[in-house]
Amino acid sequence: MRTNILLQAAARPLITPKRSKASRVLPTRVTPTLNQLSALSTDQLLLTGGDARLAIDLETHVNKYGCGSHPDPSLVAFGSSTGSTISLRGYNASHFLHQYLIRQQGRISEGDLYRQELDRVRAEFQQLCGFTPKDNIATIFAASGTDLHLICSQLLAESHDKPLRIIMMDACETGSGVAPAVRGQHFSDHAALGGTVTAFNRIEDAYPIEVSSIALRHVDGSKRPLAAIDAEVEVHITNAIANQQRVLLIMIDVSKTGLIAPSPSYVAQLRQRYAEQVDVLVDACQFRVSTKTLAAYLDLGCMLTLTGSKFLTGPAFSGMLFIPPNLSARLSQHPLPAALADYSAQAEWPEHWDGSQQLNDCANWGLLLRLEAALTEFKAFRAIPELHVSGFLQQFSSAVQDAIQASPHFSLMAERRIDRSPIVPRARASWDQITTIFPFILMHKKARPLSREQTQLIYQKLQTTITDPTILPSYLAELRGQLGQPVLCGTQHGVEVSALRMCASSRVIIEACEHGTESAREVIEKALNVLNKTAYLIKALN
Repeated sequence: MRTNILLQAAARPLITPKRSKASRVLPTRVTPTLNQLSALSTDQLLLTGGDARLAIDLETHVNKYGCGSHPDPSLVAFGSSTGSTISLRGYNASHFLHQYLIRQQGRISEGDLYRQELDRVRAEFQQLCGFTPKDNIATIFAASGTDLHLICSQLLAESHDKPLRIIMMDACETGSGVAPAVRGQHFSDHAALGGTVTAFNRIEDAYPIEVSSIALRHVDGSKRPLAAIDAEVEVHITNAIANQQRVLLIMIDVSKTGLIAPSPSYVAQLRQRYAEQVDVLVDACQFRVSTKTLAAYLDLGCMLTLTGSKFLTGPAFSGMLFIPPNLSARLSQHPLPAALADYSAQAEWPEHWDGSQQLNDCANWGLLLRLEAALTEFKAFRAIPELHVSGFLQQFSSAVQDAIQASPHFSLMAERRIDRSPIVPRARASWDQITTIFPFILMHKKARPLSREQTQLIYQKLQTTITDPTILPSYLAELRGQLGQPVLCGTQHGVEVSALRMCASSRVIIEACEHGTESAREVIEKALNVLNKTAYLIKALN
């Protein structure tokens, strides 16, 4: 019956939500109960069950990631490495799920309904990722990738005897909240399930953890060689093992600027040499990985964090942790600090895990609706033949890289290609070997970089209409474009700089493949126009 309801909903026309004053108010400190869902609009409910990063600014109508709570079809969005405003397709799915939940009031308990729906979402995500029930992949849901890092680090720590040693990649390439989260600290003043906490304070009864951070770029923003990164990681691991500490290595695939580190070959060797002393968590929160890559990491015995809000373009705050069976047997018996009840609910864990018994049998309906939107985007993406996906991404990559390199106002920092051949043989390589994030530094005409403040200004102006003909030609005047938010990238010529990011996403690919080659040309033209507008805005600064 449940499946039929969703099929009927999918067949109906997309809803265009009305933008009301009420929809601009964020109830961040409210985690509504099932009986309260009818009092909230869908876009209000989508904004619950997260932390302060979800808050909507009442003047700009967007959150910290530059994304609103309702669809914005006129925004030409290529900023998925930061986040995306929900699509009409995703909003439609969330809205019909919202209505379905309201109709269940009085028919089923809140905890049972939440688990029932999360079990469905869990099974559908795993199927789309290429897994079957026989693979025994455990899935834990959480509001964000940062929440997952907090949960995973405490799950792995397990003991107060010797601190767990965590080796992570530079927070500039992951997220500012990841470092405190893996240390067992609150990373915001508000937790996902409504609790008021104090950022950077240690979570009550948190297990002791020591953290080492590895820089991925030099001071000038240039990329460090992978061999140097691998060697530095090896030193930290051998020292920790000599000190009789367990180690959690957090590998990143793909970072904010498109990097993978440490190298896949090193991680594969590490799993062979130190399988009993070193666990590996792959931070794949960008979700720029194919089903073949996911399977390869899990076959190595690595865990993976993924989110539905980057490449998949679901609304911000929907995370999942995949755990292979070799680890599930061990981790399912680990207790958790009771304070994690502010971040996680029982139904978000596999059944019969000891750690979840410390948590409350409550529901995060906002998380469920955001997962539903991301799942809808994932289904649409997986319906496209992989040959078409790869073909468009090759065109997009070439056009964007050529345009950035041809402009005197941009300095490209992108990887030419992504090499995972040590774990995924090139004969089996998929679309995810093609670059989908293109970071670039903004430059004055005298080949000097713009400051971080100037880059932030350009980023914001890009999303507005500008009709002054002295700044922009008419074909760009009404264009509202979005790139990935500025990322700190060191110092050049004595100036602290940030990079903007042009990104391909599942939504971009779906649009490009809808009607053949003409659709692809139109999408690429939109991307090039966003770059053109960026260049004109830089000229206006001079």
